[in-house]
Amino acid sequence: MAGPLLERLQRFLLPWWLAALLLLVANGVALWVIATRIEFNNAPELYFPPDAPATLLEKSLRKEFPEDESVVAVFQGDDLFTPAFLRQQHAVAERLARHPLVDRVFAVTTVDHIAASEDGFTVERLVDPGKLDHLTPQELRRRVLDDRFAPGLLVAKDGSALAIVIRPKPLTESRQRQALETAVHEAVKAAGLRDHLVAVAGTVPLDAAELRSMLVDTTALLPIVMGLSLLLLYWVVGRVAPVVIGAVTMMTTMSTTLAMAAYLGKPYTLVTAMVPPLLAAYSTTALIHFYAALARARERGMRRPQRVLWARREIHVASLFNVLTTVAGIASLYFTSIPPIQNYAMIGGVGVGVIYLVVFHLAPPLLVRFDRGRWPTRKTVLSVTDKIAFKIAQFSMRRAGWVVAGLSILVVAAIPLVLKVTPESDLFKFFPAHHPLTISTRIAEDKLSGVIGLEVVFDAPQRDGFKRVAVLKRLKDFQTWLDKQPEVDRTFSMVDLVEEMNWAFHGEDPAFRRLPDTDRALSQLLLIYDGRDLDELTNREFRRTRIAMNLNVHGAVAIGAVIERIRGELERRKLDDLRWDIGGWGRLFADQNALLLSGQVNSFLFAFLTIFLLLALAFRSWRGGLIALIPNLAPLFFIFAIMGLLGMHLDMATVLIAGELLGITVDDTIHLYHGYQRRLEQGLDHTWAVARSFEASGRAVLAVSVLLTAQFLLLTGSQFQPTVDFGLMSATGLIAGQFFELVLLPALLVLWYQHQQNRLRREWARRHPRLAARQGKRP
Repeated sequence: MAGPLLERLQRFLLPWWLAALLLLVANGVALWVIATRIEFNNAPELYFPPDAPATLLEKSLRKEFPEDESVVAVFQGDDLFTPAFLRQQHAVAERLARHPLVDRVFAVTTVDHIAASEDGFTVERLVDPGKLDHLTPQELRRRVLDDRFAPGLLVAKDGSALAIVIRPKPLTESRQRQALETAVHEAVKAAGLRDHLVAVAGTVPLDAAELRSMLVDTTALLPIVMGLSLLLLYWVVGRVAPVVIGAVTMMTTMSTTLAMAAYLGKPYTLVTAMVPPLLAAYSTTALIHFYAALARARERGMRRPQRVLWARREIHVASLFNVLTTVAGIASLYFTSIPPIQNYAMIGGVGVGVIYLVVFHLAPPLLVRFDRGRWPTRKTVLSVTDKIAFKIAQFSMRRAGWVVAGLSILVVAAIPLVLKVTPESDLFKFFPAHHPLTISTRIAEDKLSGVIGLEVVFDAPQRDGFKRVAVLKRLKDFQTWLDKQPEVDRTFSMVDLVEEMNWAFHGEDPAFRRLPDTDRALSQLLLIYDGRDLDELTNREFRRTRIAMNLNVHGAVAIGAVIERIRGELERRKLDDLRWDIGGWGRLFADQNALLLSGQVNSFLFAFLTIFLLLALAFRSWRGGLIALIPNLAPLFFIFAIMGLLGMHLDMATVLIAGELLGITVDDTIHLYHGYQRRLEQGLDHTWAVARSFEASGRAVLAVSVLLTAQFLLLTGSQFQPTVDFGLMSATGLIAGQFFELVLLPALLVLWYQHQQNRLRREWARRHPRLAARQGKRP
């Protein structure tokens, strides 16, 4: 199967000192690059494709209107409307307003209030911080609650909470959001209001919480995963030197791969954080198969270096195709048009290639030099797993028909569960119920409004298009419809400001809290107005305006449903002279969810076709490739059935599992099927070829299953739910993969062999009918 060049590579070993020097230099350079260039950044902007319609609209909107991100700080207490508390809260607002990352701070002492005046109306502070002693707490409370815009934004409708809303300048990094969140807590502490602060919510604290989770998982959880991997590796091989070399392999793979990503300017995101566990798992897989071959070489009485050379030659071809299939599985995720997932595909694929180079070209010279003495024959996993694998394969071969039939029935029965799996992301459910962010979000939405922003943008055909009363009335009708939607907590538009101007201009007469009657009157009101809010709702040419809203739903599916309902309503209204679109953070998030589904389908098709072609090439048979692929599709089906049963969805983490599992589990199949083919070529009977292959390679398959399952289960210790789901489903999928490889693969091989034998008998009977008739008459 291997060509002359491959044969020479299999026999060639570097000098041990050169291999050690290469490993030392690679790790040194990699660690230096990581220390100086790695960027820990999980900013939401990184997850949006730069050429997506929603992204392009967002860029256009932010050139004219402010950001829709925010930090909401909620305060509770019995003294909220006393002059002392309001002065302290105003001190917090003033301090934050001076922060370099802050664009504007909204508090009852900083926001505009439109009021009547002798010559029309004036724009003043809702609560003047310089006149707090002129009003009683009851009067202050009534003034705030009677304002048109403060309830639901800055004060609970029942007066039980006050809030400060901080709107940042355009942010591009998670550390900026973390710094802003820290500044909020510091300002509150400096003002002496820490005991009153009950919640800090919004999209900015969300990103900061994700960054903290990512750093904790990387600095604490990952070393534990590696440590356990090495302990389990020792449990498997019972030798110190191979374990130390395994540690060097893992370290080299992860450091060089992450250094490459850092050098290319790829940020380290929550998705990228899944790469080190993947590389640790695949490094373990490659090492176990290599060490299992070394154990077989020792059993044959081989010594160094022949033992190492023989082991490498024994599994080199299969391992080479392992690398190719795993890279294909991981690289298939590049078809998901979400940049961090594409980065995962690229970084993970390169990392697997590095594993191949280290395990099969740099580790062998070290094994020859430092792995002295005998390998133990007892009390290791490898000494017992071969017998277990043989027993399982023997059972499957004897009951091949029943095994395939039974598993087929299970597959059919699980189809309804698989169909229940849909793409869904709810960022505020990514943390457990007791997490501070979850608690803060619940308090903020109970007392104020939803934290998810959405906006409908309108463009008029000409300048001053929104200085016409008839046009604003159409916007008013639509905004009234929006206010009736159960998912919409609050809306805000230039119509609200104009109505408030008209009300104040007419001496605060409730009958005039509406749009003016003429375009001239409208122009007059707009000319008098000198506040800041109007500029944030319409551009200077009055050709573009927006209706901003707060949603009380977080899930991408629910947000998408709201968007589709809004689209349908706008199309029904037939605003022919106005162009409209829907933007904001909610639109970006909902569109991202659709990309997950299309990306999952495309990546699976690519992985399926590519891996099938590689298997067919490896086994020189289309039928062999198909037989080897079926046991690896079964665990994917099983995983989606479990997800459907548990109500889990496709999200940023679980979307990675299919390509990863297909790439990893097929590796063991290649070793098993390759051993089966080689034994057939050596002249063994079909039954013995299957049995001996599973006895020899099966020991590594079971050992790999134990190791990888333990590694991925450790990820369930994360505080970030997608990481927990990724670890749990990966471990479950690996267990299922090993089960199907040891149970389904030998059954399929037996049934295929029986099919071939029956076909040959029918062909022989067709060519020799008389002989066949005579044999048929024998008793």
